Amino acid sequence: MSVPDGAYRTVERCRICGSARLDPVVSLGATPLANAFLAAERAREPEPRFPLDALRCARCYLVQLGVVVRPELMFSDYAYSSSASAPAVRHFDELASEVVERFDLAGRRVVEVGSNDGVLLASLAARGARVLGVDPAARQAAIANARGLETIVGYFDRATASRVVAEKGRARLVVANNVLAHIDDLHEVLAALDALLEDDGVFVAEVPYVADLLDRVEYDTIYHEHLSYFALTPLRTLFSRAGMELFDVRRLLVHGGSIRIYVGRSGRRPVSDAVPRTLEEERASGLLDASAYDRFAARVWASRRALLDLLRRSRREGHTIAALGATAKGNTLLNYCGIGPDLVSFIADSTPLKQGRVTPGMHIPVRSEEAIAAERPDLTLLLAWNYADEIIGRFADYVSGGGRFIHPVPIARILP
Repeated sequence: MSVPDGAYRTVERCRICGSARLDPVVSLGATPLANAFLAAERAREPEPRFPLDALRCARCYLVQLGVVVRPELMFSDYAYSSSASAPAVRHFDELASEVVERFDLAGRRVVEVGSNDGVLLASLAARGARVLGVDPAARQAAIANARGLETIVGYFDRATASRVVAEKGRARLVVANNVLAHIDDLHEVLAALDALLEDDGVFVAEVPYVADLLDRVEYDTIYHEHLSYFALTPLRTLFSRAGMELFDVRRLLVHGGSIRIYVGRSGRRPVSDAVPRTLEEERASGLLDASAYDRFAARVWASRRALLDLLRRSRREGHTIAALGATAKGNTLLNYCGIGPDLVSFIADSTPLKQGRVTPGMHIPVRSEEAIAAERPDLTLLLAWNYADEIIGRFADYVSGGGRFIHPVPIARILP
């Protein structure tokens, strides 16, 4: 299907430093939008596909996509719900516990950017914070509002920040989990933060860490919603340009490897040793070198070949194969590798909004998680591989009955 005029633009300059020196990292072909699940009756309709290429800025080292798809095409009918993932719920509850205690948030205003269905807002509110969410996905915002977690439908920009300040006052904390990577105009976000935060306010954000993406060959985390792939070095450049300062950083296991950053106005808070240590680790490890990305591209191709070899061999031997986790990154993997219903008969997922639909591009039907127990496939491809340990424990009966899982990255292998 041809892409409508104006549906996307080509990136010509780095969104942090403005450099035109953008070097290719890897090309994953032209793919449909990763969360654009289709109703089953529309499976034969053509879908728009967009180039999926990653580039690296030679000046500030930000990794970013080569195109920007119009946000409303991706987020107006968003099918992801944070509350559907038990590990995500636990993670957000732990985050809420930390920030409420560390930054004395009881009775203070907290704004969450990209608040989805309110799972983090609920944990913050339960600990005494006065919460407000901002999210462009009307469906998820409606769920949060129905739970009594006030959520504004819209994007986080200076206009939204000014509205919040006028109606609610300034915020002690602004938090954004897996949001910065979705935003094209990062400098607009920083201007909004400057307007919204109290003088000693704090911005806390989590982003997938590009060091883990490279090390573990997590190419499936590249999709059109994720415009940027961050190391700490380009983030320091971004915030310093706005008079803000990274004062702490933590490595996390979530989403295949992430960092949590803590930002305030320059000079307001002591800088943790973790910040200069992480910056030096990035330099010393070669993460900022072009050669690291050349090796990554070669490993991506090897990963694809190994997974396809395993799936095709298993099917030739008569094994039945399903998948678990109708994830956005799973759709990058399926489309890049060309894995369709001939190799994977269905995908089981816990999200009701996705069940009964088919995946974008490859059109594999999505069913409830109970389908694994009902069908008992010989092998189940872990598209939500970042939760592999939790999934294998939860599906102990399936494993004890002989079922096994395929972990797709960095090189496909069978578990347990």
